[in-house]
Amino acid sequence: MNRLELVDKVAERNGISKAEADRIVVSVFEEIMTAVTAGESVTMIGFGTFKAVDSAPRTGRNPSTGDAIKIPAMRKPKFIAGTYFKGIVDAKRTK
Repeated sequence: MNRLELVDKVAERNGISKAEADRIVVSVFEEIMTAVTAGESVTMIGFGTFKAVDSAPRTGRNPSTGDAIKIPAMRKPKFIAGTYFKGIVDAKRTK
C-alpha cells in the first residue's frame, strides 16, 4: 500500500474527502518525524514506537574494490512494533 491508497482508505472509513484525509495522514507523519528528529520517542499503544537510535562507527568494505572503509556513526529512525500489532500479523500467518 502506498500513501495515496492509505489516504483513500482513511477517507472512505471516516466519510471525509480525500483532500482532508491526505492532510491528516501527512500531518501525522510530519509530527512523528518532527518528534523523532528532536530526540523524542512516539509511542502508540498497541501499534508501536518510533524513535531515533545512534549507530556506532564501524568498518565496512567497498563492494567495487574490496577495500576496507570507515562507516561513520549516524542517527537513524527506528520503529518497534507493539505487542498487539505483532500478534495480529502473526495470527494472519498461521491461518
